[in-house]
Amino acid sequence: MRAFKGLRVIDFTRALSGPVSTQMLALLDADVIKVEAPGEGDQMRGALTSPELAAKRLSPSFLTGNLGKRSLALDLTTDHGKDVAAALVANADVVVENFVPGTAGQLGIDYDSVRKNNPSVIYCSISGYGQCGPRKSERAYDSAIQADSGMMSLTGHPETGPTRSGFMLVDVATGISASFAIAAALYRRAITGEGQYLDVAMFDTALQLMCCQGADYLVRGALPPLLGNDSPISQPTSGTFRTADGLILLATLTARQQENAFKALGLAEQLNDPRFCTEAARQTNLTAARALIEPVLETRNTRDWLDILKPSGVPAQAVRDLAQALNDPQLEHRGVMVDAGAVDGLGEGIRFLGAPFTASEDGPRQQASPPAGVGQHTAEILKELGIVTD
Repeated sequence: MRAFKGLRVIDFTRALSGPVSTQMLALLDADVIKVEAPGEGDQMRGALTSPELAAKRLSPSFLTGNLGKRSLALDLTTDHGKDVAAALVANADVVVENFVPGTAGQLGIDYDSVRKNNPSVIYCSISGYGQCGPRKSERAYDSAIQADSGMMSLTGHPETGPTRSGFMLVDVATGISASFAIAAALYRRAITGEGQYLDVAMFDTALQLMCCQGADYLVRGALPPLLGNDSPISQPTSGTFRTADGLILLATLTARQQENAFKALGLAEQLNDPRFCTEAARQTNLTAARALIEPVLETRNTRDWLDILKPSGVPAQAVRDLAQALNDPQLEHRGVMVDAGAVDGLGEGIRFLGAPFTASEDGPRQQASPPAGVGQHTAEILKELGIVTD
């Protein structure tokens, strides 16, 4: 039996961070009911995709965060919608929302309202800056949090300045943080019988992702400069280099790895040079050492260098594109892809990335029902609640 079999999760979230969190629960067999506005549904259905898929409300960014869920179309601003929502949360194990702080209270589905009739509920609020503090009401999106958290100040080249990550790093990490918080609260409830309120903020998550750099600042007041693709350890054998046909990244963190790199590159004799014989000397003479290493790496293809460097004890990888990574045979052995079957409008055999872990028994699903159409399960869910509609 998977961990969350038999649990009912009411998902009032939209966009990405909330849906990612509840999908993690769905892949472990929770019954997740996604509540969407009638008609257009979740805004992510039409975002970050082609006009054709946006018109069909089939954005891949929506699909990848809503596997295995049921969809209930509900207008939460009407009396009927509020009555249905109250019935939904009355027997829920978990409620998740990512409204602007204060909105859930206006709709009558905030934690204090829900726990009156359901004291053992696990209630998770996801927002940009949390439910308290002077910035609690600020709207937040991934790119804005990257800018505001200092994340962009750690990424990019000195010549071009701070740079945003090319993917929704904070959204996804916040969703996974929320799913961890929910799992912890469910474990606590299993022991104490008590419900719990969880407050998960994108800003907090972004800072936690930079915990090493944050610790360096908190301990000694140091802020890292923009390094581009160079390594923060300032070693000539660490960083990104051109080869004859592409790019390769070397990640030599220890003195032994650095020396192994010199030897594998045919530069062993340079280790006798006082400028390069120790880690400290190589840091001091970084530019001179790079001038020796870079031309050597340009003499062979990336694959050839990997075949030389890896057996020599040098951590190295090709700089690949996303397509190459997604077609890596390693994924088939790991079992982290999810087969969603047929998606109306997209055809058969659609696959997505699932949970980022495996388990010896009862791990996350490798097959799941495809994301539902807006309100696809409305009649079914209302019948389960005993609500009669015309």
